[in-house]
Amino acid sequence: MTRKYTPFLEGELIDLCAPSAAAVADGWTDLFNDAETTRYLPQGAFPNTVEQQTEFYNALSAGGRLSLLVCDKQGETLWGTISLSSIDWLARSAQISMVLRSPQERPRLAALEAMARLGEHGFTTMGLERIWAGQAYPGLAKWNQRLELLGYRTEGLLRRGVAKGRRVSDSLMISVLYVDYLRVTASRTYWPGAAA
Repeated sequence: MTRKYTPFLEGELIDLCAPSAAAVADGWTDLFNDAETTRYLPQGAFPNTVEQQTEFYNALSAGGRLSLLVCDKQGETLWGTISLSSIDWLARSAQISMVLRSPQERPRLAALEAMARLGEHGFTTMGLERIWAGQAYPGLAKWNQRLELLGYRTEGLLRRGVAKGRRVSDSLMISVLYVDYLRVTASRTYWPGAAA
């Protein structure tokens, strides 16, 4: 069977696959046009087009960002994207972000495994010391709690840090450090598995 997407980081429930031009027309563009998916993101205020997403895809090779597709294990279905951006090689830090289709369209723990797989790659292969993110609060409070399983900790609150139209909420700044990763992996693998 020929795969539509090529795995870069293989997982248990998902694979993180190399971006491709085919993905642009296969749903990558549509992710950023869905109002529910982009409710906490700057995207979605203006329509995303195939031309814009193709331009973004073509610019990925310029560096400064590791962007991967979150796919099913057969490499056929694109569920979303995950990336390390704002990579600072001197400080050895990067911002992690993920955009996924609704939970009904993918395995329940797919999002957490994607964060674990890319985080582990960031620490062990890229040599990062800090991976950070901003989370809408209170909207993503339960997601933030799940990320604590991977060593993420809240570092601060940015009042009214997320605005979309007339909807405004706070933003939690979270991060996981390499020492946190080592603490977690001293007792188990970073991705503990779906059965854990």
